[in-house]
Amino acid sequence: MLGATGVSAVAHYLEGGSADVNKGYDITRSKLVPIYPEGYRCSPLTSLYASWRDVDGSRRDEAHSGVDGGALGDDILAPASGAVKAVWEANWGWGKEGALLISHTAAELNLDDGASHYLSVYDHLRYQDIKHLKAGQRISRGERLATVYRPGGHAFYLPEVHWEVWEVQSETLTWVTNRHGGQEWRNPEARLIDPLYMLGIHEPPQDGKSVRIVPFDPKADYTNFRGFTYIFPCRKA
Repeated sequence: MLGATGVSAVAHYLEGGSADVNKGYDITRSKLVPIYPEGYRCSPLTSLYASWRDVDGSRRDEAHSGVDGGALGDDILAPASGAVKAVWEANWGWGKEGALLISHTAAELNLDDGASHYLSVYDHLRYQDIKHLKAGQRISRGERLATVYRPGGHAFYLPEVHWEVWEVQSETLTWVTNRHGGQEWRNPEARLIDPLYMLGIHEPPQDGKSVRIVPFDPKADYTNFRGFTYIFPCRKA
């Protein structure tokens, strides 16, 4: 699930990252936590960025490079407008599964902090759900991308989608085959970001860590909205 370089993204960022901890450049220190909207029932994030604990409570081999969440069959929604960059059948060691990469321009996110694109990567998907998507296909904010499934499609794994966000200047990707026979992308300029940072840009946390989750509302005007909306539906309680 780590596509930036030929080494683990965790190791890459341990070697020396930006002082902007909340943005996620230092994967070992990001402490952002989600605050769900009152009066709504949202599928929660079950394992946060930089966590050493998986959804089942077991300890990870390295700090978490994204966030996990969702219940089996939950819709996964596009966090912003963008375009499909890649759709493929991945294998990270627990079996074949669908993987999806969506590219968002800084303009689409109303951001002007220097990066030109942001990549949303989704793992543990059912490949049959996403194989109709084509590279270059436009995606609208809130559009249903897939549904929550299981790592490798195996019933002995708890349901989840793994979501990573990367900041890049160039969308150029190269592809390699990993030791499990699955395809992985590479971009040496990519910088890993805590997805909660992107969810909190529109309303930055007052205490530096509590990110107010903004659900997608099909009736809302997002012309001037900065950053991402939530990737799971939230329903009124």
